[in-house]
Amino acid sequence: MYSLSAIDQLRKAAEARDPERCQFLLKTLFMEMEFYLALSVVIERAQSFLETFERYYPDGGFARQILTQMVNTGTAPSRLPPEAQRDFEYPGAANYMKALSDLAHALQPGPLPPRIGYLVGATANAIMAELVEHYYGRRIDAWAAVRASQESAGAREIAYAFWTDDEVALLDTDHWLSVANSIEAQLRRQLR
Repeated sequence: MYSLSAIDQLRKAAEARDPERCQFLLKTLFMEMEFYLALSVVIERAQSFLETFERYYPDGGFARQILTQMVNTGTAPSRLPPEAQRDFEYPGAANYMKALSDLAHALQPGPLPPRIGYLVGATANAIMAELVEHYYGRRIDAWAAVRASQESAGAREIAYAFWTDDEVALLDTDHWLSVANSIEAQLRRQLR
């Protein structure tokens, strides 16, 4: 039996924008769920960025193929194809590739806890892809500065401006709340 309090805690962590707590609670909830129901929550997040990815990378049809394989067969390639290994320059695209890679790892045989960890990583990266694209997609110069030197004071200031932006904060909270709602729906389905 799952705990509604854990879902409520996830919602509170989302409202507080506490990413570590969100991920901890997400792992706790995923461990209580049937694996493929947890997977469906993560695939839902990954699919939400797919059209954006394809708009900037029209040759990136492999992303749709991988997600389709995951949905239709519950399997994934052990490695992403070579075309997924390149440097994706557009904001959010590298986070998205990391999400797909984590999803693929989650579907490989092995003990459950590490596979759940990959699902959590995939969720966090899929959300981050959307946040990064939303903010830096309109600030390409800032994105170029962050990519050029992530350790510089200027890049840290830009990253701080990103994380504290009101729109990014609302979007971040909304995405995590959406994950909590999806988990609740899946857990209710599991109990039927």
